[in-house]
Amino acid sequence: MYRLIIFLCLFIFFGCQTEKKPPKKYFLTRDQIIPVLVDMHLVFAIQTTPEFHELTRLYDSIDLHSDIFKKHNIEKAAFDSTMSFYSKNPEYLIDIYDEVIMRLSKLQDSIKAYE
Repeated sequence: MYRLIIFLCLFIFFGCQTEKKPPKKYFLTRDQIIPVLVDMHLVFAIQTTPEFHELTRLYDSIDLHSDIFKKHNIEKAAFDSTMSFYSKNPEYLIDIYDEVIMRLSKLQDSIKAYE
């Protein structure tokens, strides 16, 4: 009976740990993922503007994303596994998207300065 109680206590202790660590293999750091997401959102914005819609509809988003991966020297598998981790742990993704939004806002402000 004593061993059962100790086993249950250890099981509860180790089973209830909430700190999740990202997988090491194929995982992009915060500094690596932010510029990739910025570029992906820029590509999406260009794709959805009427001026470029005809041109970009000829390309699949996978083709456009692969160019982004090449630019940042990352693999699609690394991006996919990183986003999979973040989708299961959105508390980390909030911080990343705060930075993505800030960078996109700076780009928008710099464009408005030239108008």
